Amino acid sequence: MAYQKRLILFSFFLLGGVLRFTNLAEKSLWLDEIITGLFTLGQGYQVIPRETVFSIQEIPNFFTYQSQNCSVIAEALAKQSTHPPLFFCLMHQWLGITQSFNIFDSSLAIQLRSLPAIFGILSILLLYHLNRTAFSENAGLVAAGLMAVSPFAVYLSQEARQYTLLFILIAIALFALIQLIKPAHNSILYWLIWGIANSLGCYTHYFFFLAFTAQIIILFFFFLWESPRRLIFLLSVTIGIVLSYLPWLPTVITHFSSAKTNWLPSVDLFSPIYQLLLGFLVMMSAFPVEKQSIFIQILSGIGMLSFGGWILYQVRVRYGYLLQSNATSKATLALSLYLSLLLLQFLFIIYGLEKNIAIAPRYNYVYYPAVCALLGAILTAKTQSFQELATNQTKQFQLIQLNQPTWLTGLVGIISSLFVVSNLFFLKPYLPEVTAQRFNQFSEPNLIVMGYQDEMDLALGLSYGLALHHIRNETLTSKFIFLNRNQGYDQIWNQISQLPLKVSNVWVIGTGLKQVAFPETLHLNQTRKCQRDRANYYRIGIPYQRYSCDE
Repeated sequence: MAYQKRLILFSFFLLGGVLRFTNLAEKSLWLDEIITGLFTLGQGYQVIPRETVFSIQEIPNFFTYQSQNCSVIAEALAKQSTHPPLFFCLMHQWLGITQSFNIFDSSLAIQLRSLPAIFGILSILLLYHLNRTAFSENAGLVAAGLMAVSPFAVYLSQEARQYTLLFILIAIALFALIQLIKPAHNSILYWLIWGIANSLGCYTHYFFFLAFTAQIIILFFFFLWESPRRLIFLLSVTIGIVLSYLPWLPTVITHFSSAKTNWLPSVDLFSPIYQLLLGFLVMMSAFPVEKQSIFIQILSGIGMLSFGGWILYQVRVRYGYLLQSNATSKATLALSLYLSLLLLQFLFIIYGLEKNIAIAPRYNYVYYPAVCALLGAILTAKTQSFQELATNQTKQFQLIQLNQPTWLTGLVGIISSLFVVSNLFFLKPYLPEVTAQRFNQFSEPNLIVMGYQDEMDLALGLSYGLALHHIRNETLTSKFIFLNRNQGYDQIWNQISQLPLKVSNVWVIGTGLKQVAFPETLHLNQTRKCQRDRANYYRIGIPYQRYSCDE
């Protein structure tokens, strides 16, 4: 029977790996992934030409590996970004290994996304251990299966960002927390694991502070009533974590006041609520709704909402059994408190600080390991207590074979993940591949002009240029230029008129520009007139307009 359980776990591990590496290079790198590439390859923003025309064939050269030590990368992040350094340093080392052995050499996207995908696969194993410790072997297997096929987990595993590393660190921290709240477990080892996981998490993403805060409150709650002496350990380890973060603390203060965090939209009363609810829903189901026909959108929406309602019904029916069982009540309460405290902190940031972080589902990484763990336990819960199930290993194993809610949830997850890897859900922000196809619809040589204000604009422009490079005919000439828009677009129009180029199309990416502000005519090389093509104006967050130039 133990062999069969290991075989099931290995199957989940393999399935999760297949889903995460399927079509890994097919989606264009978007703004955030471009930033990851620039910093982890040891280059930074300084390699991007500004106020100078360059060919899109040159763009891959901006992403060549330059060996650096972690302190150099951390210094660049401190000055030019708003992220802590751990993931970027690990990614840099990984890219060095892949370069040394010529692994993934043909695809920049796979180079950058392979390590997050591997972290995503490892998180399957860690969710298994978390739930096996917190609930039961069966709950561990189900949680591993849910993590393997979750569309949300697959989506983040195919992003060249730090979120799957955070899955791992949160799962480890929660594993140690569950051990610490058990009366017989006060091992220094678990305190050490908990402290290291939280310290590394804070060096990986700033929102990990929310998870860290929630864990401190949970441990304080349990220890205050059951073991006040452990509060001394809690205080000591917390101080140790804070001290470990002191070298980065001045940078944190600078980053929190940075203008680069101002991209979040203004807050209204209702939007964050449904965005938060949708964020939970897409953790388990994701049917095509983006850029689809209205019929497909309605059908997919009904399917997702119906499945979400069914999941809520399962939670309502089964959750009470986890709280009633002496074997699972503490773990259930701890994970429930963790989710509740995170939600309260999110609401404070949204409505108190007026930063609508609910608009970006990726930030829900702080919830997901606990959601997956609790749902794995809920789907295996029966009217019998877990103590009773633990005495009957055969019956406990059969439960995973016969439990219809478990298999239905897994099936929906697999279908949803296939939609994600097929680029039918969780589309890349600003749709770089769609934009590139529109730039490429005219066979004549192109000039792409982007008005930039900061490094975020530069990264966005590179995402468009890199996507165009992948589909553009090598025999055709396409040029790109970044022009500073800090003094307004009138200066940019004047700079365009001075460019000594002969092109048939000019595409202007007008960051911060309204449609009516695009001029009817642009001059190129002082003599050529470029007329505005009103049929080719688009806006995907950022507006861009085509101009057709005369001979």
